[in-house]
This record gives sequence, C-alpha cells and structure tokens, in this order.
Amino acid sequence: MRKLLLAMGLLLVGGCSASVAAPVATVSPSATAPSSSPGVSTWSAWPAALRDARHSGSSTSDGPVSGTVRWQRDLEGAVTPGPVIGADGTIYASSSAGVLHAIDPATGQDRWTYDSGYTGGGDLSVSSLVLPDGDIVFAPPGPRLLVLSPSGRLLWSVVLPGAPTSPASVDGQRIYVGDLAGHVTAIDVAAHSLLWTVSVGQVSYGSVVTDGSRIYTTADAGLSAVSSDGTVLWRRDPQDDITEVSAGLAPDGTVLLGTNGSREWAYHPDGSPAWNARRFITYSSPSVTASGLAYVGDHGGTVTAFDVATGKVVTSYKVDGQEIWSSTILDRSYRLYYANQAGHVFGLSPAGTVLFDVDLHAPVDSYPALSADGHLIVGSRNGVLTSIG
Repeated sequence: MRKLLLAMGLLLVGGCSASVAAPVATVSPSATAPSSSPGVSTWSAWPAALRDARHSGSSTSDGPVSGTVRWQRDLEGAVTPGPVIGADGTIYASSSAGVLHAIDPATGQDRWTYDSGYTGGGDLSVSSLVLPDGDIVFAPPGPRLLVLSPSGRLLWSVVLPGAPTSPASVDGQRIYVGDLAGHVTAIDVAAHSLLWTVSVGQVSYGSVVTDGSRIYTTADAGLSAVSSDGTVLWRRDPQDDITEVSAGLAPDGTVLLGTNGSREWAYHPDGSPAWNARRFITYSSPSVTASGLAYVGDHGGTVTAFDVATGKVVTSYKVDGQEIWSSTILDRSYRLYYANQAGHVFGLSPAGTVLFDVDLHAPVDSYPALSADGHLIVGSRNGVLTSIG
C-alpha cells in the first residue's frame, strides 16, 4: 500500500473498448464462488476505502465485463489515493497534490474541487470517507482531517498527530482514523472534536478497520487492537518483516495481518493466533468478504483467496508475474478486479477467465472502487483517473 501539471480536460477515449485478453489466468485449485454475497449494504455504492469499515472490498452490484473505457481524465498529481463514491454517484478522487475532486460519474468532469494546501503522500493509498448525510471526510497528505459539505464547502476540521490514513466509520457518528506517526484517533462527528488518541507504534502505513466495538490497525511490524474507549488491548508481532498494508476484519472477528515477509497472519479477537499461511511478499491490503474469504495480491502477480476461518487456500489467480500493490475488489458475483505495477487493470470471472485487460500505461498503487451502475474507477500514478464499464 505504501509505496503533472494541472490538466482539467478529459482525454477523448469515451466509449472505446479494450481488447479482451485470452483466457490465460492460472487458477489453482479450481474455483467455485460461494452462494452468499461477498458484500453487505452500505449507505452509498462505495463510501470508503475498500468500501466499508471492515474492508470487505466487495460490492452488492455487478461490475464490468467488457473493459470499455467510459472516460479518462488528468488530475494535477499522481492518483495514488483511492476514489470513493457518494449516494448520488458522485466520485470523490484526490491526488498527491492534495486536491479533492467531486466528479460527475457520466462525464468525468468536475462538479467542484477543494485544494487542501498539502502535497505529498508518495504511493500511499488514502481514501476519503463519505458519511451517511453526504458530508465528505477528506484525508489530505498533511496532519489535518477535513470535513466538507456535498457542495465542497469546508465545514470543520481536526488536527492529528500525523498525516492521516483512510478514515473509517460504522455508523457516521464516530470516525476512526490512523496516521503515519503510528496513532489511532476517534472523532465525534456531532461535536466536531477528538475523543481520544492513542499510540500503537512508530510508523503506520495502514488504515484502520473496525466493527464499531474494536479498532484494528497495522504499525511497524505488527497488529494492534484498540477498544472503542481508546484502550490498547493487545499488540502482536510475528517477526515476519515490517507491514505496509491495512488489516482486514472478517465478520467472525478474525483479523488479518499482511507483512513484507513470507506469511499471512490471522488472529482471534482476543489476540490469540488463529492461523498463518505461506504467501509471497505483499503490499496489497486484504479484502475480506462477508462470506469469509480474504483476497490478497502479492509481488508475484498472484491473488490468493484464503478461507478466513481456517487459513486454507480456497483458490488463487495469476495472469502475469507483475507486482500487485493495489487491492483486489469484487462485485456481487465474485468477479475480481485488480491492477498491477505494469499498469494493467484486469477483470476476471470467479473461474479465472480473463474478462478484460486495460492498459493504463502507468503503475497503479491505489484502491479501486465499483459504482452502482457497474463501472470500475481506477487511479494511476501518471495522474489519470479512469472509468471502466
């Protein structure tokens, strides 16, 4: 997850279609999609990083199958932050130049922009958060969290100990957010104020996940659990290199830790080990479905689906050997979507058939998003945001 000039015009690609790649994905073992949905209902199609506070990365709508590029547009910096989507379909995407864009989903044109005054962020994917009332929690690359109205007006802000990672909320009443300096902060939305801040490490590149009662985040080389009153309950470090990704939280309370080492780690809510499984080095935050599958991309170009209850590899997918830093997301039918460092965006069926391969000509670091009308929204490091249908 860790890892130019202002151009507001659209690139003239609307309606063009990418060539469908040959079905060359390697799938092992054979894949069968669960009968239950991978996602649950949220107040908009994609209101947060990896869609919800648990990081399910799973939509309740169908995603694209043809790879048709609806539009592309340049932003004023690398689109490493991941886009989110409001209840009316508005796409909220920011760049490393610290500018948030509210974008018309049909045309790709700006409805408004807000310049935070902060720049930077590197290849860190930090998404905004759309609240149930339509306000937008903007996390620019500076030590401040901004809350904007649906029309782009600054409503209020809070100062944090470090630059924020992606904020999360279960109900829109309380926001939890981590920062690069290794803290977790709780914010009361109605009071516009901080409730508490705790330190969980020296450096954190991960965003928090939560079920509302506990908050989990990665920092340094381990995983921390924090109660809703700000008490650090436990820390676990498996001594498997540093972590540069977010945790993932399953419906049964199992929490995942990805590292730069050789294994994926899972813990029970009390901090006791659940399982660990061999995999390649990962910069890809896990997407953990409501049906209990965790999808993890890695530097070998493989997406592995683990059974969160047992750690068993349910299936794995590999199209090429290019590194995957971005997360894998899913539609309601378990179609997979991910992008790699070579700039290719793939759509795969649950059985591994390659539905499309769109070349964005630049590495993709950010989390993608899926709209309610079946479009995949992807940002790339060359400053281009792309809508694929």
